[in-house]
Amino acid sequence: MTYDKLLVVTSARWLADDLRSAGTVDVEHSLGLDAPTLDGTTALWCSGAWATRLLKSGSDHSFLSAGPDWLTRIPKEFLGRDVWACELGDLPYRGTDPKFYKLAEHKHAGIPAGLRIGRGIFQRTAGAAFDFATGYETLHVIGSDPMEYVREYRCFIARGKVTAASFYLATVPGIHDSTVTITWDAYEPARSPDASAAATFAQRVVHAMGADQPPGYSLDVGEDKDGNWSVIEANAAWSSNIYHAPVAGVIESVLAAQEPGNDHWAWRPDGLFLSRARPLPAGTPL
Repeated sequence: MTYDKLLVVTSARWLADDLRSAGTVDVEHSLGLDAPTLDGTTALWCSGAWATRLLKSGSDHSFLSAGPDWLTRIPKEFLGRDVWACELGDLPYRGTDPKFYKLAEHKHAGIPAGLRIGRGIFQRTAGAAFDFATGYETLHVIGSDPMEYVREYRCFIARGKVTAASFYLATVPGIHDSTVTITWDAYEPARSPDASAAATFAQRVVHAMGADQPPGYSLDVGEDKDGNWSVIEANAAWSSNIYHAPVAGVIESVLAAQEPGNDHWAWRPDGLFLSRARPLPAGTPL
């Protein structure tokens, strides 16, 4: 069944307005206070937290993602660093130099992505966020050697093709050896830094991955001070900030990231997040 409607679940109504401007699919906005009754013709843009609540409500909507360990399968030439993925309790010892740690497919205010000196600090931070509840050790996480990017971009992928791309972050020198970050919203859309080189690099990655990728997802890539490109991370297109990416291409990726019949790429929330999610109240048919 082909989606002919996109329901944008967010308090930021401007996002729905921006996506509607593409004119490629009917776009509606919702605050997500209840669970919509989906008939298979409506795709969603929503946060991972809201998607978890929807699934907890009994929905079998087709949310797709690359999965918690997909990044480790990308050829190292496109990563530029060591990357490892596992459950929190199985994090390997990687010395005492700072390493980058993050939850693989979830966002949690109490577990921010970032550098940690030693795995134990990240493990304790993640455990404390859940009061060390039973099962916290099973959270899926990603670790990697640190990278320093001067510019970062988001690329949207649909069926093996980069369909849209946008700059979202730059790190520039400040005073007294400090750095300053410039984010995407510092620019008007027409003046946003060119993302064509990022899209070209991302397309090389997509080509290299062949069949080992979901129908739709977003891929973040970065450029270092020497002009070298590498993959930062992959995210579910249906929950990815669109920044200034061309909206028609974004929608193509978001819809592809919900294609039925792709169970291998089905997004499955970590058990601890799912167990703590509150089901959404029953809503009305769309």
